Amino acid sequence: MSTASLTVRRPTLWDHVRGRFVYADSYAKRSLVNPLSAGQQRQLETLERDGSVVIEGRIPGERLRAMQADLDAAIRSLDFEMPCLAQSRVDDERHAELIRNFMYGSPRQLAEWGVTFDRSEAQSYEQVVRDFNPSTLTLYMLERSEAFRQTWLDPYLLDIVTHYMGIVPKLSEAYVRRNFPAPHRTMNHYWHRDLNTPLHLLKIFFFLSDCSADNGPHEFVRGSHQALDVLNGKRYFTDEEVDRAYPPGSDAREVSLVKAGTVVIEDTRGLHRAQLPSAGYRDLGYAVFVPLRPFYHHRNYAYPRSAYDRLTPLQQAFIPPVMLV
Repeated sequence: MSTASLTVRRPTLWDHVRGRFVYADSYAKRSLVNPLSAGQQRQLETLERDGSVVIEGRIPGERLRAMQADLDAAIRSLDFEMPCLAQSRVDDERHAELIRNFMYGSPRQLAEWGVTFDRSEAQSYEQVVRDFNPSTLTLYMLERSEAFRQTWLDPYLLDIVTHYMGIVPKLSEAYVRRNFPAPHRTMNHYWHRDLNTPLHLLKIFFFLSDCSADNGPHEFVRGSHQALDVLNGKRYFTDEEVDRAYPPGSDAREVSLVKAGTVVIEDTRGLHRAQLPSAGYRDLGYAVFVPLRPFYHHRNYAYPRSAYDRLTPLQQAFIPPVMLV
């Protein structure tokens, strides 16, 4: 992949003109956007300035408990994504090239390296954790959990998303990751910028467990969504590169040491990473918002049509039709 394709850049006039045609649906549905309350306006201003805003206690306690229970049931039913990286199968010498490449690879590529486990090998959650030492389990919860659907399409949050982006984007990705301690960092544990689109990108993180310094807090460099002349043009950056530009402990580095129920909205074209847990685990939900072309084919989640029919027109506008089941 060329360096140019790994560079986050500022949108040009041509990007904006082209976007109005390619993403006509996202622009046309701006009439559905609601005005912001005073509190939402303050949060939007923080997001625009810093590239990130933390909203504590956004997920109500009863719903949070339902989400945690639904997630636990899914994990114990082994409904996480497989094949899955098994760190117990990573050999420092035999897989040195993979380790140097930030453990980057598609599920098929990782399987060819012999460092994954699949469904035929998974007997129980406890056995998976014990035998395979996965750094991450990924689950797709929107089809099976009303509590997750309510949270991922929270109207309060969608209002902020639409005002920041200036359009009504689509929910392109929706998933939960449980991260564990592991001998090797993988991909998102390294500093990087998201490269989905140069024009519009926003991500919401939903903390489903308390996040301490030990269990893998998320970290973001405030203002780096605008500072595109610093640390740009590579897939990942070393700790040393980021530390030189933004020293540890500086106000620019926002570390999400937060309670379960916290929500963080972030322009992840800015520099960010997930720290690798040293103890316990961390449950974190992800919602990615971008405009999509018609007939978008990538299927990251499934959304029940019966639940879709109960949504408001604005909420429905966020769900690509291909996701409906």
